[in-house]
Amino acid sequence: MLLPIFIMIPFLGGICCWFFDQYNVKISHYVALFSMSIVLILSISLLFYDLTAYISSLHASYWNIEYEMSWMPQFGITFHLAADGLSILMLVLTSILGIISIFCAWDKIKNKIGFFYLNLLWILSFSMGIFLSVDLFLFFFFWEIVIFPAYFLMILWGYKVDGQSLCLKRYTAANKFFMYSQCSGLILLFSILILVYSCYTSTHVLSFSYDVLHNTDLNFFLETCIMLGFFLAFSIKVPIVPFHGWFSDFHTYSPILGSLDISGILLKTAIYGLLRFNIDLFPRSSAIFSNFFIFLGVVTIFYTALAAFSQKDIKRLIAYTSISHTGFILIAIYSANQIAYQGIIIQIFSYALSTSALYYLIGQLFQYTYTRDMTKMGGLWSNINWIPGFFLFFSVANLGMPGTGNFVGEFMILLGAFDSNTLLISIVSFSLIISALCSLIMVQKTFFGPITKHNNVVVVRNISFSEIIILVLLLLTLILIGLYPSIILNISEHPLNNIRTIFSNFILTTRL
Repeated sequence: MLLPIFIMIPFLGGICCWFFDQYNVKISHYVALFSMSIVLILSISLLFYDLTAYISSLHASYWNIEYEMSWMPQFGITFHLAADGLSILMLVLTSILGIISIFCAWDKIKNKIGFFYLNLLWILSFSMGIFLSVDLFLFFFFWEIVIFPAYFLMILWGYKVDGQSLCLKRYTAANKFFMYSQCSGLILLFSILILVYSCYTSTHVLSFSYDVLHNTDLNFFLETCIMLGFFLAFSIKVPIVPFHGWFSDFHTYSPILGSLDISGILLKTAIYGLLRFNIDLFPRSSAIFSNFFIFLGVVTIFYTALAAFSQKDIKRLIAYTSISHTGFILIAIYSANQIAYQGIIIQIFSYALSTSALYYLIGQLFQYTYTRDMTKMGGLWSNINWIPGFFLFFSVANLGMPGTGNFVGEFMILLGAFDSNTLLISIVSFSLIISALCSLIMVQKTFFGPITKHNNVVVVRNISFSEIIILVLLLLTLILIGLYPSIILNISEHPLNNIRTIFSNFILTTRL
């Protein structure tokens, strides 16, 4: 009964926030923080939950903890939740980012606070449902429903352009996000239904269970079609080039919290989907197309890294660098290398933390400058305490500074993938120079040089003690992962190896 609690606590917490908003706004803040704190404690406790129960069989149930109840038995649909080391780490990450989001919103959200927390907590609740679902219908249910609170978050609390609270561009960006997400969901639904029907025709068992569908015997053509459907659905959400059209606009016009949730949580659901479903359910066809997917990863890295150069909006620049980093993860997934697979989880964790910290600081900067245009900033280093130093650290961490988790993740991905794709990985290594230049230009334009005539810094104050605590904790966590990555690697090793083993066997066969 423990796993449903991860979904229910933020879901009910959101409703409580909305209810108490009518009586006292402060109660909504504390209810939201209390809800996510409980979830964080429970997710960390799962790290110590019966890890010895792990079963290494590739076709048996190998979950550390499961919960299953009948839902729609006539259609073979169950409310089946399960978690292994990979899922648990994603729960921990979601909980941490949820708490950061609440602190970001504490004194910045001024209207409809209860409804705001309802949407925020529901995003977290449904994201946890995605990470825990091992019934494919249930997975699709959470995959679709998480779109709605994210949409409302952007529409109601999005970026105010030229003082207008309701902006056509913001609606356009929100609608674009919604349409891309709907296309992704539709493709995923069709793919799931074809897989279930194929399983039914061969076994006469109607089931959406991951464990049952895992063993479906498909001919190569059908497996390829379904695999490409899953890949397309997930790649729209990751996103990779050429399906990235919604991402930069969403970041530009969404509130800081929307960017933090999209980058830190929602994008990770797609990467999780690629690992858990695309690779594990269709290893043979994934192996055939692995070189093409790696090529897409390389294109994504360079295209978005170069596009970041031309951005004036600081959030838009970080959005493009985020897409560039997902290219590294795509390469790692389809390299089928053990070291690269371990690098994925380090990269996901570290990059989510450093990017969240940057978005948090951009929110602080916006309070002083009322702009996110870097050409209208400059000269802030000596005018604002604390923020420039933290911003510099998280920027260089983002580009993979040694001593941080980002460096370990990128290094493991490049080292692991180098063996199977020497030429491409050699070329990809040059993208690190582009990323470094982007980060340095961002810092230089924002904080150094003379104060521009457009720079309208009105109030200069120190950030609060609680804000410093949050940033210091994020900084120390990144350094801890960088110096002692085993705290994550020991947990993720078994589930990632389990996913990789079958896939690597097909990779060896197809590349002979």
